[in-house]
Amino acid sequence: MNNNTSRIFINKDFDPDIFKTVLRRTWSVLLIFVLFSLATAFIYLRYTKSVYQSEMLIQITKEDTGKEVIDFENINSNDNISAEIELLRSQFLFDKAINSLNMHVSHYSKGNILTEEKYLQSTFNVTVYALFDSSLCNIPIYLSKMNEDDRMLTLKFNHLDKECNITIELEERVKNDYFDIQIKTANFSSFQQDISENELYFIFNTPESLSEKYLPNLTITPIDLNAKTIEIAYQSNNAALSRDIANAVGTAFFAYDNENQRESSEKILAFISNQLDSLNTEVTASRDSITRFQRLQNMLDPESYTTALNSNITKLQDALFELEDEKYTLTLIQEKLNGNTNRLEIYKLLPALYNKSFEEILGSQIESLLNKLEQKEDLLFNVTEKSTSITSLNDRIDREMRTISKTIETIAERIESKRKVLVEQIAAYEKEYFALPEKKIELARLKKLESLNEKYYTLLTEKKVLYSISNAGYTSNNKVLRKAGLPANPISPNHSKMYIAFLFLGFLIGAFYLFYKYVSYNEINNLDDLKKILPENTNVLGSVPLYKKAMKHSQLLIAEAPKSMIAEAMRNIRSNLTFIDPNAQLIAISSSVSGEGKTFVALNLAGIIAASGKKTVIIDLDLRKPKIHLGANVDNLKGVSNILCDTYTVKECIKKTPIPELDIITAGPIPPNPSELILSPKFDTFLETLKTEYDIIIIDNPPVGLVSDGLKTLSKADIPIYIFKANYSGRQFIEKVKELEKIQKIKHLNVILNGLKVSKGRSEYGYGYGYGGYYEEENEGKSILQRLFKK
Repeated sequence: MNNNTSRIFINKDFDPDIFKTVLRRTWSVLLIFVLFSLATAFIYLRYTKSVYQSEMLIQITKEDTGKEVIDFENINSNDNISAEIELLRSQFLFDKAINSLNMHVSHYSKGNILTEEKYLQSTFNVTVYALFDSSLCNIPIYLSKMNEDDRMLTLKFNHLDKECNITIELEERVKNDYFDIQIKTANFSSFQQDISENELYFIFNTPESLSEKYLPNLTITPIDLNAKTIEIAYQSNNAALSRDIANAVGTAFFAYDNENQRESSEKILAFISNQLDSLNTEVTASRDSITRFQRLQNMLDPESYTTALNSNITKLQDALFELEDEKYTLTLIQEKLNGNTNRLEIYKLLPALYNKSFEEILGSQIESLLNKLEQKEDLLFNVTEKSTSITSLNDRIDREMRTISKTIETIAERIESKRKVLVEQIAAYEKEYFALPEKKIELARLKKLESLNEKYYTLLTEKKVLYSISNAGYTSNNKVLRKAGLPANPISPNHSKMYIAFLFLGFLIGAFYLFYKYVSYNEINNLDDLKKILPENTNVLGSVPLYKKAMKHSQLLIAEAPKSMIAEAMRNIRSNLTFIDPNAQLIAISSSVSGEGKTFVALNLAGIIAASGKKTVIIDLDLRKPKIHLGANVDNLKGVSNILCDTYTVKECIKKTPIPELDIITAGPIPPNPSELILSPKFDTFLETLKTEYDIIIIDNPPVGLVSDGLKTLSKADIPIYIFKANYSGRQFIEKVKELEKIQKIKHLNVILNGLKVSKGRSEYGYGYGYGGYYEEENEGKSILQRLFKK
């Protein structure tokens, strides 16, 4: 087939008639798409597990009433809930929550398609007293009944690539090398039905496997940062499991928070109490030593000079003690800061700066560092560690810590310088002091030791009182604003939305299919449709109605039914031919491809013209696949091929028909060179001979869309006729008409629309045969589905 007849045609403009035709032909397919979508939605919902979500809403608040009394902020105080949120998300807390639910064994029911975890819904329960072989963890252990009525079971599992079978009895405790367990059932009949319909098994869980399985479904969401409200949500295929895990996480958080605060307070107070006990002993010993010394030496107060000297030394030693204390504090801060970015630990350093000479400068730098660490924790809720903002903030934190380190080094150098001066001054005073009598020196030493011990004791006592008041006034006021409940409806899948979505998808696919069938619609429906796409100078002679009775070959119907609709259509075409050229003698008929009915039109048009009294002959020029003789019920032993080869004369090849004025010249035996015969001068002579004998000569040409044999006769014909078949011929065949006019110079081509369906209520005539062309027919070898979706 040439390019004009095989090229894909695309409708670019909207045509209501074509749309109605396509819709009429494809509505059943569109319905199939919709029904298939609904069936797919039903199957999806039938075999998709429901997902339930349960939410618990908590509020985290800390109350520090002691701060109002002593102007001292508790070390546990924290205005940011970032740490609490991270704790709620942690595996550490989740393990505590799961452990409280006693989920050491999971029970499962396996159906034909779905496997369901039967949390709190299992018809059997496994009590574990001991698990001797830890390699059995996370391995399914299947239950099977030995007999229908008894209570004996067989446990089947694979252990170290070996299949193991253990026989046990319900309600009986079983102890072996693997485990010590007891399998119970609250309802034996329900258990029997369950084990007969499904495959039941259980699994020994490990904390790691439980966290890996369940932790990803936990969601911690801050609801209101100002109100410090947090939502704990959990999703699961089991509604009860969602509720219990959400509540367990919240309960575990509250318990851990209270325990952590209690332990911290107890440790700090215990440390201060131990130090006070030790100092109390030292103070008592110092006082006793002075009393004993004075009693033994009979010595009262030292002289004024000694007192003044001792006072100076004491002041200098106090100053030296303060410097040593500040130096120790700097060392402690430096050690805490080295590589530590824990905001809580750094925050604990602030009390150590209290009443220190460097409290203002170093305290401001540490508070600046704490602000940056708090910004980092806030950002981590929205971004990852590798984000640009976090990287930039980390750089600033590092610079801040280096600045603090340099400040500490500078302060330490300054303290060291002062310390050296004080040491030198003390050494000078002590030199003078040592010149005093030995008794005075000893008494002064004892009093100095007593003074130092009392000072330390008083300081620690004050610290203990401050912390005790702060700790008493600092309490956790965490609240459960909404406890997790048992979800009534799943959050997924939503049946209504799913049906709507699949229904919409079915309509969408159907719309695309309808659009595709419309834009690729390639048939000619009626005369109006044909006239829209024909060139302007092409004449439309009329249409031939469809004859629905099956015929193997084209037939000369007008001889049998002269008053039929087909006969009337042929008369109308005959009348139109007289308007085009009343003196026309040679009429050539062709089409684009086989099956469009040119032979049928040629036979019956020749018959209707002959019936009007004109002597007519029809020539079968389709030398490759002749059919005229089949329609006229005559033999094809000799015909056009014999005439052009000079085997027989024209008169010897003429055959009569039931219509007196109509003769037929068949194609004759199929020659090896039909094109050469038609293009030879003998063919022109043959036509001239017929013109002297007949009024009208009608030539049935081969399809010019397939072969070029008929182009010569079409160009020589007084009236060239081109046949289209309704609902069969492709719209791109119009390109062949244009080609015949522009390239082949065939002017005033005439068109007939064949096989047109008439409206209901009228008699329907026509024909229904196939041409059987030079190549295989369009539907030959196609499956039923291919024919169903045929354009």
